[in-house]
Amino acid sequence: MVHAELISASLSRLYRGLPAVLLGTLFTALHTVAFGTLIFPPANGFRALELQGISMYIISTLSSQLVLTFGGSRFRGGLCGMLVEVLPFIRGLATDIRGAIGDDHPGLVPTVMAAYALTSFLIGAVFLILGALKLGNLVPYFPQTVLTGAIGAIGVSFFILGLGLPFPPSAPPLSLSNAATTLFNTSHLGPLTASFFPALILSITLRAPAIGQRTRGLVRSPYYIPLYLFTIPVVFWTVVGLLRVPKSQLIVAGWLFDVESPSSASAVVASWNYWKLFNFTLVEWRSFTSAIQNIVLLVVFGVLNLPIYIPALAFTLDVSYDMNHELLASNILAGLLGTAPNMIKYSYSVYLTRANGSRFESILIILLMVVFFLTSGLILPYVPTVLASALVLFLGVELFLKALWEGSNLTSLEYCVVVATLCACSFLGFAQGFAIGIGAAMVVYLLYSAIDTRAKVMQLSEWSKGRDSGLRLSKLSVYQDQSATGSVPQSSRTLYSTTNLLAQPNAVVIILSGYIFFASVPSIEAQLLAKASEPLFIIDLTRAHRMETSAARCLPRWARELELRGGALAICGLEEGGRLHSDLKRAEVPLVFDIEEKGEGKEILTFETQETCLVWCQHQHELRIQTEAIRRRSALKLFCHLFDFNLPSVLGILHLGPNTEVECFIDAGGGIKFYLPGQTISPTGIIFTGSTAFRKNIVDDRALPDTANHFLRISRSAKEISGRGRG
Repeated sequence: MVHAELISASLSRLYRGLPAVLLGTLFTALHTVAFGTLIFPPANGFRALELQGISMYIISTLSSQLVLTFGGSRFRGGLCGMLVEVLPFIRGLATDIRGAIGDDHPGLVPTVMAAYALTSFLIGAVFLILGALKLGNLVPYFPQTVLTGAIGAIGVSFFILGLGLPFPPSAPPLSLSNAATTLFNTSHLGPLTASFFPALILSITLRAPAIGQRTRGLVRSPYYIPLYLFTIPVVFWTVVGLLRVPKSQLIVAGWLFDVESPSSASAVVASWNYWKLFNFTLVEWRSFTSAIQNIVLLVVFGVLNLPIYIPALAFTLDVSYDMNHELLASNILAGLLGTAPNMIKYSYSVYLTRANGSRFESILIILLMVVFFLTSGLILPYVPTVLASALVLFLGVELFLKALWEGSNLTSLEYCVVVATLCACSFLGFAQGFAIGIGAAMVVYLLYSAIDTRAKVMQLSEWSKGRDSGLRLSKLSVYQDQSATGSVPQSSRTLYSTTNLLAQPNAVVIILSGYIFFASVPSIEAQLLAKASEPLFIIDLTRAHRMETSAARCLPRWARELELRGGALAICGLEEGGRLHSDLKRAEVPLVFDIEEKGEGKEILTFETQETCLVWCQHQHELRIQTEAIRRRSALKLFCHLFDFNLPSVLGILHLGPNTEVECFIDAGGGIKFYLPGQTISPTGIIFTGSTAFRKNIVDDRALPDTANHFLRISRSAKEISGRGRG
């Protein structure tokens, strides 16, 4: 009977998780074929290594997915993969080593393999150090505008790689000097057209609102991208079958990869066994100095990507996260396995989680990827190059548009930094581009600091605007009237005494001044997220005059993070229609100035003056006191009902007032403690009653009166009963 129920539950779980398993497998397989073939550059010395590159991609994905699934991340539906954004640096690293030791050197491939593994070790070591020392919040000090421009340049690099991917082996590498003759060669037009236009159509259908409306949201489905891409090989082999074109001719024309199908079991093993490429006796360690620039850029860019994806993923999925914990899921395992760096995928993790994907589904994806790893040598000879090219082109277009199109919400000066970084990285190289971008960002911050510190002249009426606390707070005005008539507690009637307001509400005020940019984010985040016991947080912008777009975009994430922990975020000192308000609107921060318009959404309550914000804080403080009193009384009644606990008889009191039973319970040595969802509860001294936990204070029994000893004995008995009954 037990086995039947277990089998039924497993089948039911498998049925619910089947969409997530299919999505995860499709996404990983497509990326593997597209980017695994690009790990090694198409140059002499690296010929016929496509299968080994695919195997390295799969092992990099498997290592990261194993670490994530078995506790390395708090995202249960996270989907990992090789960090394809560092492919330009990886290929540059291989090219540098090739230029240093030559094409024909027997240690070329072993040296490159050792360098690839070293980069994974370095990224993993940096992650481990940052996570172990709790320094995860230091990473955002890097200018986000520079990183956005670099991502756009990586998109350009992917686009160029995608254009040259379907060319036959005899074609020269694509470059600016031979772009016209190579792209428009009559023998290249067929594969180029068959890969470029599917990628272009896919990008247009995903971004055009009219197409989304006419297809009734079909293009928004997570299945749309993989199924669309899988139509390419279906159409390709249908046409080939109808025309009866021989496979050898397809390879020469560039339609198929130049990989022979394994003819025996040993050949299948050799096709994925990339470890045979390692030979440390042949490694030229001194050649690493020629590639030091690309190694440093690869590590820096790899480390900077995680703080972009993790907060965005947490905000999209509406879950909490710990950056230091995510950093511990490092690339050390990938380095030990001799493969390239890896990282969690933002968009694919969102799709997988929304398809009910969790750790169980991730295990199934891992098993299917192991099968794909063992059979990759049988599959690749039948994968058309236009499929891989279309996916690489599509990703290149998306990264480029992400930098330029979505970056258009920035200020003009911030946008100039993005464009300057993108152009410099594309035409001068990534090292030079990073340097130019950082220099341009520093100039922008200097200009903002110089321009916005000028004296501002205003009339007295404008300066004192909104200083009376009745502004835009109709609901709090009612609360004020109730206070005057005595219908609220006496402690809350003095609403406009600043000392009283600051002394009673349990709130933290963070005062910002001047120009708020990316370097301000870590310190603000540390203050907001470190004080878990504070229910109210106020960001005072009275002294601030401008805010960078990347810094402003952190406000919704902080508000949601505090809400998940039972807190609330408010902003004060923000003039509606001013320049600072325009900065927040450009960053799409949801603000609401009228408390009556504050719904259950993600809007952040905003006040133009400090006084109106203080009134709201006082009101929230009183509501929390009343709510806490009701919760404690309900919890005690539930405890007495569940364990037949008669508080008056235990304490020897004839009668308890309706509002004093909790105080008497605590005076006798008991305690009531509430836990947030997901918070760890220690089993020592805990009585579990649903979502409420009662904790016995640690005291010496001999120092208590007999009634209290009787209470403690009953508490222990209740704990034992609860432990046996509830497990």
